Amino acid sequence: MNFKAQKQRAKRPQATRKVSKREKIRRSFSIPWKAVSWSVLIVFPVVAAVGIYTWIQNPENLTIKSVEVKGDLKILDKKQLQPLIEKYAKTNLYLLDDKSLEKEIENIPWIHSASMTHVWPDKLVVKIFEQQPVAFWGENEMLAENGEIIKAVLDDKKGSLPLLYSPDGKGRNMATGFLKIREMMKGFPVKLVEFKEDARGSWKIKLENGMTLKIGREHQEKRLKRFMVAYNESLKEVINKVSEVDLRYTNGFAVKWKKGLSAGSIFEG
Repeated sequence: MNFKAQKQRAKRPQATRKVSKREKIRRSFSIPWKAVSWSVLIVFPVVAAVGIYTWIQNPENLTIKSVEVKGDLKILDKKQLQPLIEKYAKTNLYLLDDKSLEKEIENIPWIHSASMTHVWPDKLVVKIFEQQPVAFWGENEMLAENGEIIKAVLDDKKGSLPLLYSPDGKGRNMATGFLKIREMMKGFPVKLVEFKEDARGSWKIKLENGMTLKIGREHQEKRLKRFMVAYNESLKEVINKVSEVDLRYTNGFAVKWKKGLSAGSIFEG
């Protein structure tokens, strides 16, 4: 092969495959399936969440069908709470205004606290913690076991709970003092019926058998403890014969017997 022939062969164009018009169109419209898959995985949950959120924002959807009131209620009747709860429960659990419902329930006398539990999809559980009265606070109020003064009176408790009285401005200290005295006198056989404080801060207790305890305004707990010790040691058998016990002594107390019995006695200790 001469040089001229080799040069002609080198210039000969290479064979190429002819692309059809249909192939060109297909290539121009090819879909990036990987990118589409990722888009679907991201967009679909968002769309679904928006749809669910919009649907549950309608109070007529997934409405509350049952309400259960729990709690050891001794004063209130669960039926008393139903109208109040039903006013709030005309919706679904998502839209329920828990805080406002709790606040209204807790404003009811003798309810200490309330809590809400959502049992999806359509049940509400309301748990009530009730306060227990321990004494009457004057004519129109009562004292609860946690020391709170309640602006309500339970008529059926009259005669079974003691009456407390304190001048204005001294009530909180007296309430705390009464709760301590109540605990200290737990084993005492005669029921406390009155507990009074005068303007000078002096305490006086009246018992169901008519006996009075003059405690004074100083060392009140210490003096009452002294009396309880003496009661267990020497007064237990004659307690119903005692008219008055004066605890306002430094190292003891004076006992005044009922009429017709022996004169007063001084107990030291």
